Parts: sequence; C-alpha cells; structure tokens
Amino acid sequence: MTLTLIVVGTFFGVVAAVIARQKGRSELRWFLVGFFFHIIGLIVLFLPSVPKAGTTKKCPACAEIIKAEAKVCKFCGREITTVEGSREESAG
Repeated sequence: MTLTLIVVGTFFGVVAAVIARQKGRSELRWFLVGFFFHIIGLIVLFLPSVPKAGTTKKCPACAEIIKAEAKVCKFCGREITTVEGSREESAG
C-alpha cells in the first residue's frame, strides 16, 4: 500500500514538474504539490496564473487587462497613451 502511494505520488509529481517547466513555473515546488496532492495538484497547476503587480494595467477604453508596456490594446485596438511623469494604475 505504501509503495503504491509512493509510485502514484512520484508519477503525479513528475507530470506536474514537466507541465510547470513548460509554463515557466518552479519545477520543484510543483513536483511536491503533485506528489502530495496528486490529481488536485494537477488541476491547480492548470489554473491561470495571477499577473504580478506592476506588469499589467487596465485598458482605459475596454477595461481588459493588458501588459504595462503595451502601446495598443490587444482587445479593442485602442492606442494607449501615457502622460510623462505619471503611470497608469497597476491591475492587481
């Protein structure tokens, strides 16, 4: 029984680590999540990642989240203008 749990845990850990590597996430952390939480760890791994503060902002026209460096909104196509000395609010 214990050997079975170790084998299953290792399988899910390796699968989670491979997927994490493809998504640019920590392999060791996701191996441990997969090892201890099995299928739940894989489900959580497939959830979209939360954008980091300061790397995104809201488009003033359509309110979709876009990259902070964007010059044109990829959703509505509106040109994003910023005033020198002031920054758009970060989404988060």
